[in-house]
Amino acid sequence: MGIKVRKSDIIDTITIMETTALAGMEVDLGSILAEKNMAPRTYYYAFKKVTGESPKRYIKNFKIKKVRDLLISSSPKEMTIQEIASKYGFTHMGQFGVDYKMLFGELPSETLHKIK
Repeated sequence: MGIKVRKSDIIDTITIMETTALAGMEVDLGSILAEKNMAPRTYYYAFKKVTGESPKRYIKNFKIKKVRDLLISSSPKEMTIQEIASKYGFTHMGQFGVDYKMLFGELPSETLHKIK
């Protein structure tokens, strides 16, 4: 019988991941799991069951949503899309654009110009 991962464990790690991402640091899930003494495979399945996404996809989508929040609240004169995206660790703008469009159905530039 394996060690169970409780929903509260998932919520705790999500809080750590989000806080880390908001601080502009790379999320090291392996270190988080080691610190919490959780088996990666067991955690992965429990996380996906709770959130419907893998941990990696969850944090990527979280960061993309934060970029969108900044795009909506910023003027194109204040910061470029690349500056905002790189603040959250996105360095490959082509892939970022694809991921953003998959999540929101439009490109970041469309969001920026539609809102203004």
